[in-house]
Amino acid sequence: MKRLLAIFTLVILTVTTFTSCEKDVTFSDDIVLESFTFEPSSNEGLNKSVSATIEGKTIYIRVPNAVDIKAAVPTFRLNQAKNVAFIGSKVVESGVTPIDLSDTNNPTVIRFGAEGSVSEYSIIGVKNASILSFGFYAEDNEGVLFRDYTATITKLAINVDLPIDADVTSLVARYTTTDGATVKYNGAAFVSKQTAVDYTSAVEISLSDDEMESDEIFTVNVGRLTAPVWSEVVLPEFLNVSTTASTVEINPLTNQPYVMIQRSGSADLDRKAVMAGYNPESTSWFSVGDQTGFSDSRIDGVSFTFAKNGDIFAAYKDYLAGTNVQYGTVQKYTNGAWSYVGGIQSTFNRVNYLSIAVDNNDVPYLGYIFARAASPFPNRGTYVESFRNGAWSGGTMAPSTTGFWSKIVKGRDGVLYYLVMDLTSGTGVRKPSVYKLLNDNWSLVGQMNVGPSNSNSGNLNIDLDATEDGQLYLTYQSNNPSYATYVMHWDGNTWKQLGDGIAQTTSGSANRDNVAVKVHPDGRIFFAYSDANNGIKVTTFNNETGNWNPASLLSTSNGNKLEMRISEEGVVYLTTVIDSRVVLFKYDIPVL
Repeated sequence: MKRLLAIFTLVILTVTTFTSCEKDVTFSDDIVLESFTFEPSSNEGLNKSVSATIEGKTIYIRVPNAVDIKAAVPTFRLNQAKNVAFIGSKVVESGVTPIDLSDTNNPTVIRFGAEGSVSEYSIIGVKNASILSFGFYAEDNEGVLFRDYTATITKLAINVDLPIDADVTSLVARYTTTDGATVKYNGAAFVSKQTAVDYTSAVEISLSDDEMESDEIFTVNVGRLTAPVWSEVVLPEFLNVSTTASTVEINPLTNQPYVMIQRSGSADLDRKAVMAGYNPESTSWFSVGDQTGFSDSRIDGVSFTFAKNGDIFAAYKDYLAGTNVQYGTVQKYTNGAWSYVGGIQSTFNRVNYLSIAVDNNDVPYLGYIFARAASPFPNRGTYVESFRNGAWSGGTMAPSTTGFWSKIVKGRDGVLYYLVMDLTSGTGVRKPSVYKLLNDNWSLVGQMNVGPSNSNSGNLNIDLDATEDGQLYLTYQSNNPSYATYVMHWDGNTWKQLGDGIAQTTSGSANRDNVAVKVHPDGRIFFAYSDANNGIKVTTFNNETGNWNPASLLSTSNGNKLEMRISEEGVVYLTTVIDSRVVLFKYDIPVL
């Protein structure tokens, strides 16, 4: 402060000159800039002095990554002890005032004033070779990361947070640098998308280019994100209507959830199919078709799936008045519009428990149970049909010719499976049977009537998923001699019970057999169940104990039918209907 007061007159004189208020006053240009540096004492993180090259009235200085180029503090010495410096109208005090040198297209102009003299210099700050971006990507760390995580780079510090359960002992980083930069780790080349390093502790990587006097050391610190938690997703108002059924699927292009519901009401037009999708860019939901429903009339059951290009196939039992009431209808959503696949109500027969999936060639398949006999097939006959050459065609699942309930699913192995609560051997031995589609032929997986010996008969719902190598996980609820839910594991040779059975209540027959099972991209088995006693719970299998981990309680209320899906980013979604409203739960790291 005393120094500034001592040169108060000089400041007034300089400002007058800069603003041209005293045009008749002339000043000499004999101020000489003797040195211009960045000093460690003024720039935190800098470990040695950096000197500029001064050529005439131009100052060239390298800006290390340890210095914030937008707030670099210069130290300068002039041939005149009493002086004042300005950038624009801002006073710049040597060793104190930060300046911005980031605009490489427009050099920063600094003016020095002393008694009777004014000199002007241009500062050109050239930043050292630098790491421009750094992160860990799912594509480079298969089986370890299921989404991309980018770092925050501040000077020489690279900080990136990863999931708490991610293995960081052999991660591959992806990065970009300025042109001509070389990056090394422990003296060897550190190659983007190739070099695997243990990031349990801080990792130092060195960077250099041909013009740098010495390498700069960047430090990579991997932090841990909050553990994933279950939370309820806020859905749009047009889904907040009286509902009888819901399901969820994941868009393969965006990894975001879409929800389909069956509205309920007193009139047929109140009971249509409605669908919504989530847009991650706008962080909002949008309707897929009309918000009041894309079906022509009343529907029953909701099922949909995605083609690889993001097109949607939706299937439902169609009550539109006509010859084929209660037959199945399939619609395809592409280019912003719904259209019929094979025509309205084009299935072979009346349908119950209709579901849809597509094979790896995006051919749609329908699985269902006959609502009435259709020669030569009996009532409750099993049936699967596919759409080829402009028409639907199919057949029964021999030897499982009749069923109590059915579902068609696509596993993580890309294979289609038809599940049926098998009635062929009689109601007393009603258990699930599983069929697998290979080379356009359906074959039984193992034996009919899969289940443990202490289960004599099964309820309605079944669910299944497959690992990438074709191992299967099947769940259903037994109702005789006791109500208990089981998960069965097919290891490629035999079916065996996985862990203990889960006891479930017998109350509320319509809402007691709520089960779902899905395989996480990291191989974990997620198992959901719900009833009047348990509420809605989800657990995972513990390979070390050989049993189920303590379950997470999503809701104390019971849901009506559970549908669970897991995105390739590892986010788990579960939908159900509680008190006639669709509810969507998500298992993810908070905020992400």
